[in-house]
Amino acid sequence: MPVYIGPTNWWWRENPNSSFGCKVKGTLNDFGLGAALPDGSTIMCASSGLAILVAPSCTQVSSQWAGGQYNSTQVGTKCCISEWSGLQTALTNAGFTPSDWFVPDLSSLSLGYQCRTNWDSFSASGYWNSTEFYSTNASHVNFSNGVAFGIPKSEILCVRAFRCVTY
Repeated sequence: MPVYIGPTNWWWRENPNSSFGCKVKGTLNDFGLGAALPDGSTIMCASSGLAILVAPSCTQVSSQWAGGQYNSTQVGTKCCISEWSGLQTALTNAGFTPSDWFVPDLSSLSLGYQCRTNWDSFSASGYWNSTEFYSTNASHVNFSNGVAFGIPKSEILCVRAFRCVTY
């Protein structure tokens, strides 16, 4: 089951059976859950042909909540990275294309909490997600206990990008 993620070629790996150094497409089984991929992202969880990657810890930023009002800039459940300027800059500086990534909504970040042992590292105090509760409060998931609650958008918390890939 090959991983298809787009124009980058991180999924190519050396073929150990080739005397010419040929490369073959890697598969999810080659890497496994929690594996750091060559681009630094980590396979957080996978099921039914869909894997969710978490961006490497070097791209994590601390920020006030920056999602659109009532998720006005979401595409499905994907909040536009462009609203989180610090995260967009961190992804770009790490060599990623920010438009390939999203700030997870509450349900996706709750899944991220359940799979946190597959992250390269995480903040126990938790993360913002793209779900807004009120005009002044947004959702946060505490990674020490998994509790989600609304807090003022002016608070400074961590934010981390996710990416979905098919395999």
